[in-house]
Amino acid sequence: MAVVTGNLKDIGGAAMGNRNGVVKFTLNAGNITASGGGLRPNNTQTVTPSSDGTFSTNLEPTVSMLADAWYMVRIEWLDNVGNLITYLEFQIRVPTSGGVLSDLIELGSGGANPMIWWVGLTAPPSRRYIWLHMNPADNTDPAGTGDVRQWR
Repeated sequence: MAVVTGNLKDIGGAAMGNRNGVVKFTLNAGNITASGGGLRPNNTQTVTPSSDGTFSTNLEPTVSMLADAWYMVRIEWLDNVGNLITYLEFQIRVPTSGGVLSDLIELGSGGANPMIWWVGLTAPPSRRYIWLHMNPADNTDPAGTGDVRQWR
């Protein structure tokens, strides 16, 4: 299993306060794991973040499934009596190492800004960046090739 972590915050970066978050992970379809032949149904795993917004859950890595696999993630914000206020949906693919939910998000072509650039000699912190491999402090640094790469 792979550990996926995350943190739900409001737009000011604080815990959600009067809103209660719920995170739901649903496998896109039933599948078979490559190691051990385990069958995995497409049921939903629901995670309730702690009061500070943090959460952690174990998911089967999608990279170890025989058919193309991803999780549909639905984050719901509920009021104090359990009524839905709003929600957000997206897809993630989970590597064997797990990861932080925000780094695993697959925005596809519908993302608001799919062309975010990262300039540096080290790999970007997320797969969502276009990577300009150079030293921003020294354009003549021989380690900086000037190559533009789509980080995947």
